[in-house]
Amino acid sequence: MNKDLSTLDFVLFTSYIFLLICFALWISRTRKGELKTSNDYFLAGRNLRWWVIGGSLIASNISAEQFIGMSGS
Repeated sequence: MNKDLSTLDFVLFTSYIFLLICFALWISRTRKGELKTSNDYFLAGRNLRWWVIGGSLIASNISAEQFIGMSGS
């Protein structure tokens, strides 16, 4: 097995990181003069739909600890 990374691997990884940073900067931009508060950070400005919040709760509660605990009980 060849464990060395090729040039293509480095190009793809660098491109992915670059696109991820660009996307994060684009999402986090604010309007001129707008001030973000802790309400925006913790509650997303109260702009999320119910299914997004539900999916987040389910995704954060399903982990290895949950599966081990359920099988133990």
